[in-house]
Amino acid sequence: MPITRIQDLSLRKQEILSAARGLFSKKGFQTASMRDLAQTLDIKPASLYSHYQSKDEILWEIAIRCAREFLDTVLPLSETSLPVEKRLEQMVKAHISVIIRNQDASAIFFQEWIHLEEPRRSEYKALIDRYESAFIQLIEEGIGEGIFRNANPRFTTSMMIASINWIHQWYRPEGKMSVEDIGNEAAHFILAGLSVSPSNDTNVR
Repeated sequence: MPITRIQDLSLRKQEILSAARGLFSKKGFQTASMRDLAQTLDIKPASLYSHYQSKDEILWEIAIRCAREFLDTVLPLSETSLPVEKRLEQMVKAHISVIIRNQDASAIFFQEWIHLEEPRRSEYKALIDRYESAFIQLIEEGIGEGIFRNANPRFTTSMMIASINWIHQWYRPEGKMSVEDIGNEAAHFILAGLSVSPSNDTNVR
């Protein structure tokens, strides 16, 4: 679906989306109100409604951009000719990089999107399913090749993604671990757990 680039939106719309990302991430979508958002921006609620008709429309604008960044950044890595374990490694690292680039929006991508109204919620859920399916299929491929142990691909994907999604809550740029460090450690941990020989060190560093 075509999405207007953030830089092509009016300056005021960019300011609204930026403020909303922080507000929804901090307070939660249901708790935050349009009045809260207007106060954050130091504008009247009527001015806010002249740009966005509803809180749902703002949530959709934020969520769909974040979803598209995950899909456009991570999914192409699943289709390369690299070995299955290398593709999974790259996908995990790319997933983490998108999280860190979009810390506020990531909370919306992972949690707050469920508050979207229909038909947007179903459309968004289809994107989530498409994204997770790429990981599921890759794990199935690894099992078929005898590289990964015979785990449940769907359960494994859910656990894997859930375990790294919380990075957006604790990562700080000034922390001891760089984005590269976090990606390396997460990929190493995941691949070691999937390997048919988990005691063998996987070369993902």
